[in-house]
Amino acid sequence: MRLATSTAEAVEPAFDLDDPRLRTEAAQKLMAAARELFVKRGFSATSVSDITERAGMSVGSLYYHYGSKTNLYLAIWLHYQRRQAERARETVHAVRAAGVSNGLRLFLAGTRAYLLGAWEHRDVVRLAADGDTPPGFGQRMRRINQDWLRQNSMLLRDPDALERDDALGVRAVVAIVTEAMGGICREVANCATREEAEELVARAIDVFARLADTGHGHLRPQTHGQEIASPV
Repeated sequence: MRLATSTAEAVEPAFDLDDPRLRTEAAQKLMAAARELFVKRGFSATSVSDITERAGMSVGSLYYHYGSKTNLYLAIWLHYQRRQAERARETVHAVRAAGVSNGLRLFLAGTRAYLLGAWEHRDVVRLAADGDTPPGFGQRMRRINQDWLRQNSMLLRDPDALERDDALGVRAVVAIVTEAMGGICREVANCATREEAEELVARAIDVFARLADTGHGHLRPQTHGQEIASPV
């Protein structure tokens, strides 16, 4: 595990989520304690000793596993992002296996899964939205969003799909959706019930689908009232 050695490095995780040390029971207990305290008190008001006391572990254990409080915060966020990416990817695979090949439909199915995941992890979404974050965290989030855009744009590069679709149009939709995702995730996280969250997600997907309706009826999937098939 490499500790951050400069201000520039401080915005990057100084660890690998796949590091065996982060898969131990001790590391998971530290992450759970930090997540609870960050949500309740905020990042700035939570000290390393607060976290270790809640986890019933030593300060040295936190530094051994994560290196710093900032790295622990980043680990919580990156773990959330990994779960979200896996959720979207599994949904896209399931929809594709069901016979859907249209790139935009696949993209919207993955987007829907991602937004529903924001409800399930609403405490983490609210945590990042409150503004009390480590230095450089906003830059890190923007980079993650850009990565998400690149990965999901791959869904629109199927030659058969692009032959039928407006390639520039769907590229524009992906860019718009990606920029809007943060705000919509925050709205989903602030819903009072899962039913409200699901309805908000359905409305959002319908809006995204309407954006893609540039005169080519086949571009627009049925989403409201008849949702895109998905295992979520």
